[in-house]
Amino acid sequence: MRFSHDPHHDGSPDFVTPHGDHVHVRVRVPGGADGVYARVVEDGEARLFETRVEHRDTGVTWYGADLPRLPVVTSYRFAIVRDRHYTWLNQEGPHDHEVTDDGDFRFLDAPAPPSWVPGTTVYQIFPDRFARDDDSVAPPTEHPEWAVPRSWDDEPSQFGAQAPREFYGGTLEGVRRHLDHLADLGAEVVYLTPFFPARSTHRYDASSFDEVDPWLGGDAALTALVREARSRGMRVMGDLTTNHTGDEHVWFLAARADAGSTEAGFYHFTEHPDSYVSWLGVRSLPKLDYTDPVLRERVYGADDSVLTSRLVGPDRLDGWRIDVANMTGRLGDLDINREVSGEIAARTRAVAPEAWLLAEHFYDAGPDTRHDGWHGVMNYAGFTRPVWAWLNTGPEGVRYAATHTSAPLPTSGAAEAVRALRAANAGLPWRVRTHSVNALSTHDSARFRTVVDDPVRQVVGVAAQAALPGVPFVFAGDEIGLRGRDGENARHTMPWHRPDDWDSEVLAAHRRLLALHRNLPALQSGGLRWLDAGEHHMTFLRTLGAQVVLVHLTDGAHAERTCDPTALDVASLSVVENGGAVRSRFDDGVRLSADGPGHVVAVGTSTRAVTA
Repeated sequence: MRFSHDPHHDGSPDFVTPHGDHVHVRVRVPGGADGVYARVVEDGEARLFETRVEHRDTGVTWYGADLPRLPVVTSYRFAIVRDRHYTWLNQEGPHDHEVTDDGDFRFLDAPAPPSWVPGTTVYQIFPDRFARDDDSVAPPTEHPEWAVPRSWDDEPSQFGAQAPREFYGGTLEGVRRHLDHLADLGAEVVYLTPFFPARSTHRYDASSFDEVDPWLGGDAALTALVREARSRGMRVMGDLTTNHTGDEHVWFLAARADAGSTEAGFYHFTEHPDSYVSWLGVRSLPKLDYTDPVLRERVYGADDSVLTSRLVGPDRLDGWRIDVANMTGRLGDLDINREVSGEIAARTRAVAPEAWLLAEHFYDAGPDTRHDGWHGVMNYAGFTRPVWAWLNTGPEGVRYAATHTSAPLPTSGAAEAVRALRAANAGLPWRVRTHSVNALSTHDSARFRTVVDDPVRQVVGVAAQAALPGVPFVFAGDEIGLRGRDGENARHTMPWHRPDDWDSEVLAAHRRLLALHRNLPALQSGGLRWLDAGEHHMTFLRTLGAQVVLVHLTDGAHAERTCDPTALDVASLSVVENGGAVRSRFDDGVRLSADGPGHVVAVGTSTRAVTA
């Protein structure tokens, strides 16, 4: 699949510039056209705006147009006309047939999300499994009454009733003690899964939102962690369950005790007190009802609300990952998700304009992100699943998500993965994509190392994390090659006392590739232009102003592929990262081949000055 001579536009600064009451957009058209038009949808009606030629280079013409800057979102695509034949260009790519509006480019005119996000790297920590206060490994002698104490070296269970009760004894002080590891890796955001009191080690069944679980060290331990992280230039994010509480939560206990209580309106009771709606039928996770205005105040509206109270003050958090964001405010024919997420965003912006709202979303997040709501999503559909499908060579029985399923992991070639990446991200506004995360593993999935069953293929995935649009996201232990077959079994402890078991080469690759993301602006906010894809390789450019970054990823041997200089808009390229079995030449064009899995990253300077 050759893309190098396709017309191109994306939402990056090279192609989109807001000016007052209009938005200036540009489109790159190899070979030129008889005419290029921008199609804008306003109040349900489409209009065509003719573009003008702005720049011509060898074999390439750039066209530009001023589009009306509509409230909240400007939706548009391009019609490229040659001999009265239309090629429609939207976020998924060029089409030689009529297309729907779903894949249109979208300029969000809502207040800007935090500017620090695209340049960072997130490190996810499941506190019970990361580190104890000390380096002991024996089963904890003290533990909650519901817990099953485990040795630090015990393997976590797979699915079953015991899995959420396995207690290893990690604490927030343990996290603070190991911040050197995160700094050495290049991670700048410490993301903690829930730290509220609960009756499980995952703690998504909170019994209170008023304090940090004493078994994690209490509020003092979180304060000490935040202060230490901030002194190192790091940020700390929490994890908030807006969709449900635990069945031992003080609100739910009050709701069950009295049908006339204020809290009874917080939940979906079908028959009080024993019949109620819960997350996916799990009775310990009763679902919240956001038609209740008092609940909205308690969760995010009031100054002392759960969301707000921890985003203010000297020891504040730097954002929230919103658990089950896709289901919040939704039940049957009730759908107020957009309203609730918009209110959460507005409230966050009012009290903490630099705080990040990252929404959990396993599936198509596009429809939930086309308004002033979540800044970004956990882009499982638009990154994790396509990359897994391409690089998957793991054993039978590996499971994608935390919920049990007998469905096997999909497999695909690189070209199919590129099509999936383009299709799955076509619905996301560009700004949302650059504020979303690229995860290879999370606490809810199998470990990527188990999925690919090979260290070199794992590093190819890390290169994709660092180079594709989005924020690199590392689940603690991935960087040293930890394994896990599903979302429960993947929650391994960090083997601090067994450094000889670490995969040092994979760790070194993480350091190098995350540093590239941190040091190359084009990998943070630059545009994405696909050049080529085949059964075993994918090649793309990230561009921002004068900087051009070429990335080539391969999962196996492939014959030489070439791109001529005209397709690149670049005078020369220099390799800054080369891993695996890839051979590259950058003399009279770009020549890339491979004997096996690997990656190449090269940096050059654009031949065209980008102007507004």
